Amino acid sequence: MFLEIPLDPIKNWVQVAASAGSILALGAAAFWFFRTSKAKQRIQFDLDCKIYPLAGTNGEKVAEIQFCFENKGFVEHRIYDLSVSIHALASEDELETKEKTGELQFTRRILGRKQLIPPIGKYYFIRPGIRQVVTHIVPVDARASLIRVTAGFYYVERGAYPHTARRVFPAGPVPSEGKPRAAI
Repeated sequence: MFLEIPLDPIKNWVQVAASAGSILALGAAAFWFFRTSKAKQRIQFDLDCKIYPLAGTNGEKVAEIQFCFENKGFVEHRIYDLSVSIHALASEDELETKEKTGELQFTRRILGRKQLIPPIGKYYFIRPGIRQVVTHIVPVDARASLIRVTAGFYYVERGAYPHTARRVFPAGPVPSEGKPRAAI
């Protein structure tokens, strides 16, 4: 009267489907992890500069350039080919600007593009959640009152697109607070 259906083939197909579903879920999770920013480069990069006058010289100064890295990601990152260049204004009497953008031109080279060599190995590394500062000290001539520091690095060895930062810093005496500035 009753039809008897064999359950073994159905159980086998259900197990295969459950295994395939697990594999697909695992693949989707891996895809999500690598596709989202959790595994991508998340380095905050900034520059700072401190100027120190040298005693007994004709206004010569020393600049301490600070490369500030903060790894905001979840994986360790390597910093390849960290480089820096420093330029000053050619003349403060006549400011030169780019015609297209109006950006102020810093054409007098103080330090041409130089690669900073890590103390050990081929790269600097920054672990997740860590803020790391790398310094470089260079002389600055007496004529410079304003300098522009440009720096960059690659996330991979022989990278195509650098992560860069550019900032302007006072290199001469800065008027102290409370003293009136000269009228322009």
